[in-house]
Amino acid sequence: MSEEKALVLSETLVNDLIPNTSISQEALTKICSRLPELHRAKGAVGRRNSQTTSTLMTMTMLADSPYRQMKQCLSQIDNKRNALIEAHFKTKKNKVKIDRWEDSDNELDKVKADEARVGMEQMRTSAENAMKEIGMYQDIYDEIRTSHGIPVDWDEEDFESSEIENAIRMGFRQAIQNLMSTGKIAISTVEYWEQFGIHPMVGEKLTRDYMASVDQEITGGKLPSVQSMHLFLDQMVETFKDEHKHSLKRIGVDAIVNHAYIYKKKKKDIDDDIEDTKFGE
Repeated sequence: MSEEKALVLSETLVNDLIPNTSISQEALTKICSRLPELHRAKGAVGRRNSQTTSTLMTMTMLADSPYRQMKQCLSQIDNKRNALIEAHFKTKKNKVKIDRWEDSDNELDKVKADEARVGMEQMRTSAENAMKEIGMYQDIYDEIRTSHGIPVDWDEEDFESSEIENAIRMGFRQAIQNLMSTGKIAISTVEYWEQFGIHPMVGEKLTRDYMASVDQEITGGKLPSVQSMHLFLDQMVETFKDEHKHSLKRIGVDAIVNHAYIYKKKKKDIDDDIEDTKFGE
């Protein structure tokens, strides 16, 4: 939409909506003359989350597991893709409706045609932002996969193999948060630990010991980075990575994953996917 069209549209809307406005003509013109900036600036900030928020906050708060983070990327890509498909068909329907309304002698149909055109223009901006977010999450996905040495043809078995480590890290991260916010371990964290074979009292002691060591460093004038916490979480994984087997034994189950019902990617499927991508299917 050109600046001239945006300006005319803005003045028309104001005159139609509030014909007896107390805003002076000079102020009204000034407001409307600056509205085209909205169309330009929305391209910079129109998406729901900034790339900084999506990359650092969304990915970090979700989990430590690269597979979990990649899963989040795939979820975001799928949501944007579905929105684009919906917008595509809605636009096609609106084009057909506009043609019909334009040929009609009914004055209300003319208004509907104008409304649909404005909606299509707004939809284009949203679609462009959605495409940018798809590209952003695709890049994040590729970088996570590459930096962690995850093969292109990773499958459900690979994903499941990382879940225990992720659960342990999440449990101890929650414990740190609990102690910082209330000074005690939450019942939800106690239950979480027990499910993965970690004795809650042992988990609490180790967490308190770690926090005490950090507090001692700070008191001594040092400022440990967040890498200190990451190292602590890694140590907890190494300590408790096999403890879930005690919970399995109590339940009466040999293994978490039943390979008879797991999705395993076959090489032929990968080759087919590559060919489909080439032809845009």
